Amino acid sequence: MFWTSILSPIMLTTVASIFLTLTPAPLVAQPQQGAPTAQPRAASTVTVAPDLVDFGAIEPGSTHPAKFMLINTGASAVTVSNATPNCKCTAISDVKGKTIAPGGTLELNASLHAPRAPGVKEAVVFLSFSDGTLAKATIKGDVRLKVIAEPPYVDVLKDVTRGTVKLRSADGAPFSILRAGNTTPVFVGFDPKTSPPRAEYEIAFDLSALACESMPIWWFVWTDRVDCPVIPLRVRDECTGSKADMDRYKRFWITEEGLVDAGNGVVGKPSELDIELKHYNPSKRNAVERVDWRDVKSVRSLTPSATAAFVSKRDVGSDGAMVTITITPSAGAIEGELEIETSTGKGRVPFTIFGRAQ
Repeated sequence: MFWTSILSPIMLTTVASIFLTLTPAPLVAQPQQGAPTAQPRAASTVTVAPDLVDFGAIEPGSTHPAKFMLINTGASAVTVSNATPNCKCTAISDVKGKTIAPGGTLELNASLHAPRAPGVKEAVVFLSFSDGTLAKATIKGDVRLKVIAEPPYVDVLKDVTRGTVKLRSADGAPFSILRAGNTTPVFVGFDPKTSPPRAEYEIAFDLSALACESMPIWWFVWTDRVDCPVIPLRVRDECTGSKADMDRYKRFWITEEGLVDAGNGVVGKPSELDIELKHYNPSKRNAVERVDWRDVKSVRSLTPSATAAFVSKRDVGSDGAMVTITITPSAGAIEGELEIETSTGKGRVPFTIFGRAQ
């Protein structure tokens, strides 16, 4: 350029220096006086090996033991301050208060009890240590029935009231669907009057006629397979979530699984099974306000095709109770509700049982 050609190198350097001096420096945030300085969190001195045990496909109601090693990687001994599973479905060995030497290990045994309903079940054991560090051990399993539903739920969220579910036998054997949603199944692309049983079906559901207070928590599909008489499908709807069972806030308990699946029963003969009650008081961080919340008074069936009776109850920790009952069925597929009454109130839980001749 013209000006650069007539200016000497010394003059160019001087002009550049003046320009840089006048140019404002970029703004840099400065810490406020007296403001606390964030400190990086110390790395955990305890590792869990493995941190996850995945059992893959598991049977409903089955129990699966897992073994974890707690490894102290630090230079000082640490003590287990607490070990808490996030689910009553998980039992753990007593490791609280035990010390792990530097470079040492401690065995943690945990078991996953699978629910009756299909779907992925995950349980976590939360661990805290004397040096303030945290760790966790996770157990996972995919509860699968002999007849697999895709999806494993009935989705009627956001004004959706109709849809379909596909069902197929895990072993490829043909089967028949007896009932769905407490009525005759509506098949898609199949007529049971003209076609033989097959290994896979698509059935339709329609919940458009149900009011919010009548929306079922479960939609049951019944089959002729003895090893899989019923497929419970959770109804995903606003009315079956937080709006359901508002009395739980007053009686301070809920059922752990929200379903009692008694499987196959013998007509006229009592079948014994357990129902787990869980303390519920979320607004007070689960503080126990009524110590008599798990004092069971009675259990009865609200369905005339089956009777139920209370047998016994045992406390599980400070926030659980295992209630043993009997259900005596008549013949065939039975779905209904049980009413459980404790000193703090009554609650209902859906149940299923298939009564068969002895």
